[in-house]
Amino acid sequence: MATLNRGDTASVLAVGFVAEVEAFRAAIADPSVDFAEKEHAWGRIIQHAALLDPDDPAFWRAGVALKDALCAWLDAQPSRATH
Repeated sequence: MATLNRGDTASVLAVGFVAEVEAFRAAIADPSVDFAEKEHAWGRIIQHAALLDPDDPAFWRAGVALKDALCAWLDAQPSRATH
């Protein structure tokens, strides 16, 4: 889980966010985790991304992790036939 740094407003530390994304990616790859749980975890990733502090020295790592999370999430979507 992401670590919260409580000041005037709560913000997610980039290092904690990166760890959260790594756990998310492992859950996405695990076929025993149901889709609803994966969807809930994706929602938490988005919520925590909004709380990232751009002044955090590791902010760029969090951005890369968010991109990786998005790619994992899109890859996990159920297939939909299109005509």
